[in-house]
Amino acid sequence: MDLKRLRILQTLARHGTVAAAAESLHLTPSAVSQQLAVLAKEAGVPLLERHGRGVRLTGAARVLLTHADAIGVQLERARADLAAHAHGGVGEARVGGFPTALASLVAPAVAHVRETHPGWRFAIVEKETEDAIPLLVAGDLDLAVVMNSPQVPAADHPTLVLHPLLSEPVHMALPAGHPLADLPELDLAADLVDEEWVLTAEGTACHALAAQACGQAGFQPRVRHHVTDFGAMYALVAAGLGVAMMPHMSLASAPPGVAVRPLRAPAPRRHLFAAVRRGSAATPLLNALRDRADGLAESVRRRPLPPADPRLALSRSGVPGYRDAID
Repeated sequence: MDLKRLRILQTLARHGTVAAAAESLHLTPSAVSQQLAVLAKEAGVPLLERHGRGVRLTGAARVLLTHADAIGVQLERARADLAAHAHGGVGEARVGGFPTALASLVAPAVAHVRETHPGWRFAIVEKETEDAIPLLVAGDLDLAVVMNSPQVPAADHPTLVLHPLLSEPVHMALPAGHPLADLPELDLAADLVDEEWVLTAEGTACHALAAQACGQAGFQPRVRHHVTDFGAMYALVAAGLGVAMMPHMSLASAPPGVAVRPLRAPAPRRHLFAAVRRGSAATPLLNALRDRADGLAESVRRRPLPPADPRLALSRSGVPGYRDAID
């Protein structure tokens, strides 16, 4: 039986319909149905049966699925053994991650591995956590740097393993002339309930982190703007259009006119992981990512937040003097 067809069957089991499975796999529904028909012939048993207007898995299909995860794990172990046989000197990895992880973790780690293991080749693609996880499961990525979110699998996931990398604080970004910028730290419930917020789109990991933190503080943020790019979020904040919850690794892109203030403990944190398929070996890249993350954790502890400078503030029209505009 073909492993790719087994993965199509696994995808159908996760999504429930041929159309949803096809969308996840970037195939047509017809192609999914044809591949499953071939798999049924290979297995010698029917795998699908009519159910209303759609189809559902047969009992034989569910028996096959119990073995599919183990087959995938065993294949990863075989690949790991082959890599170990070559002493780890040659390899190839497809790596995904969100922008700040690519800039602060993946790029330096890959550069290090290329120096220490010149036989390794890499293909890097920008993917948010919610997009990277299904690509990793499908075998289209070999490693993904992801953050805590509802889409991240549990520790007992049958085919994926999460290696902790970094626990990163998040802070509040404010217009530099905002009255709250004078405070040494902010309290979500006491200080930010009435503010207008800039958040990433619903369904993204960063949106989930901010929404959860505000929910635990007892309120829902008044979201006025949805922006995915952190640079654009900082620009909106600098223009006085709202406040934003920003991860520590994004501070390097904070422009003049933005004040960054810490949140009062217990403050929310962004937890980063290297996700790989279960059974795969600890590659030189995974080790380099861990080393880089350890260095970042130390710099986070030592690096103070930039001071607020109200002279750099912008009004809502873009004219210096945000504090005068709101006063």
